[in-house]
Amino acid sequence: MYYAPQPTPHFGFMEWWFAAEKLVENPWFLTFIIIILVDLATGFLKGFFRNSNERLNSTTGRQGLIKHTVIAGMGVIFYPLVDCWGLDNFANLFLMFFIGQYGISIVENLGIMGIPLPNWITDNLEKLRNRGDNNETKK
Repeated sequence: MYYAPQPTPHFGFMEWWFAAEKLVENPWFLTFIIIILVDLATGFLKGFFRNSNERLNSTTGRQGLIKHTVIAGMGVIFYPLVDCWGLDNFANLFLMFFIGQYGISIVENLGIMGIPLPNWITDNLEKLRNRGDNNETKK
């Protein structure tokens, strides 16, 4: 009739630290960090291309750096916490979502630079589809 109270899990700093150390071995996390860096690089480089309507702008660059740093920080801080809870699959899902979003951003940046992409990609990405419409009206 009476049940013994279940102890609540204790997640202290050391548990979080041990989970954070495992991040280096996680291929999803390494991909996440690499793709953020590639997106930053392509976003910066697209300002140098003639085909690009976007030019280098320190305010836009600063906002991008802040945004990417916050997202990377969320991954670094919250992934170990969720891993301590035993929900590392959900943490990997979080990383996969952002890898996909950054992948789309990289493809958009490449398209804006004028690098030829297959039609099925440009037709499905709004930024590139609108760009193609503008190029056809200019001709």
